[in-house]
Amino acid sequence: MRTSFERRRWGLLLDILSEISDVERQLVVQTDTPGVFVPDDLLARWEDTFQGGDELEEVGVSEEMLSILLDFDFNLELLIDIVPTETYDKETYIREDEVWQTIRELAEWTLMRITEQSIPEDVEFSLN
Repeated sequence: MRTSFERRRWGLLLDILSEISDVERQLVVQTDTPGVFVPDDLLARWEDTFQGGDELEEVGVSEEMLSILLDFDFNLELLIDIVPTETYDKETYIREDEVWQTIRELAEWTLMRITEQSIPEDVEFSLN
């Protein structure tokens, strides 16, 4: 039997990708929770939720979508060691750091790829 978390993973992953790509939201959250370093929190949430892609196909994620998520995760792993776990000026880091900007753009590109995969190829229109 699937747990509630397992059934919600797909939506949670899309939400995390959206949050990673949204610099303005990150700045608001960082201001509201100064004791947390938002980039580190988002990366930890991604890792905890994605879990290497294990069992995503069993909950209905297609092979194509899983491939896109695995590609994001692979590229993220190449960059993750460069992201600090703490920084003196968190807002400036979120706005200006090149590595974090690359990760944000990678998340946005991943969401665009998922969207493109979701668009039906042949849509039949009716004159109803």
